[in-house]
Amino acid sequence: MKKKETFWLIGTILFVIVFFFGSSGFKNFDLTGSADINLHETYYVVPSIHVFILTATLIFFMIYLIRMVRRNFKNLTANLIFMISNITLILIFTFLIILANGMREIPGTTEYPPLSGGIIENAGNGWNDVYYVLLVIQLILIILLTLSGIKTGLNYKRAE
Repeated sequence: MKKKETFWLIGTILFVIVFFFGSSGFKNFDLTGSADINLHETYYVVPSIHVFILTATLIFFMIYLIRMVRRNFKNLTANLIFMISNITLILIFTFLIILANGMREIPGTTEYPPLSGGIIENAGNGWNDVYYVLLVIQLILIILLTLSGIKTGLNYKRAE
């Protein structure tokens, strides 16, 4: 690895650390805690390490996507770091798709008194939209991974 690539990697790691822990002023440097996420009057409690991994992966993905495109896929180290972060994002989105699919298939029924007609099934909820958005994002990630792999392979063969 060249000296410039080492500086970029160390700089990105430092940026991730400052981005994630900067708001707490390094006094809560603990990844064993939890993060509370409030969505539409519902609280989700997520371990801090999961939020850290997602944040770090997104930052690495964005920085190395920009570096890879600006260098026209010629920098092998930047391409490999981008592909590793892309594969990690694909795995994260696979988990989120499984979670959204489980949430959208929760059956809902309402039972009224016998005079009003019996059981009415509540079909569809907001998780259908989340599921399809996650699928589209994952498809885009897979296309980016394929494109970067092909371009990297072609440029690497030309360099030999």
